Amino acid sequence: MKTLVIFLVLILPLAADRTVTFAWDAAEDADSYTLYINGVPVGSTTATEITVQIPDGRTNANVTGVNIAGESEMSDTLVVPPAPKTPRGFRISKIIRTTISTPR
Repeated sequence: MKTLVIFLVLILPLAADRTVTFAWDAAEDADSYTLYINGVPVGSTTATEITVQIPDGRTNANVTGVNIAGESEMSDTLVVPPAPKTPRGFRISKIIRTTISTPR
């Protein structure tokens, strides 16, 4: 599977499947982290990465640190672009050279 790596926190597979892994640096004093997609909490983890499914279209992601004192402010927003549309109109416009190979 090919992947598109968006520097620092996201690995996005190039497929119709919108399963992505978000990763971040550990926050001092955080016991766990909560991932928000479009402002809605979608998962919690004690690790510094989490894999989730995201909706089609442009998606905003944030993470917070959590400990006994409460939850931190949200991280900066990471914008995940929509997956590209399926190419259409695929055709041969010009054949420049042909090669025919035969078994020996």
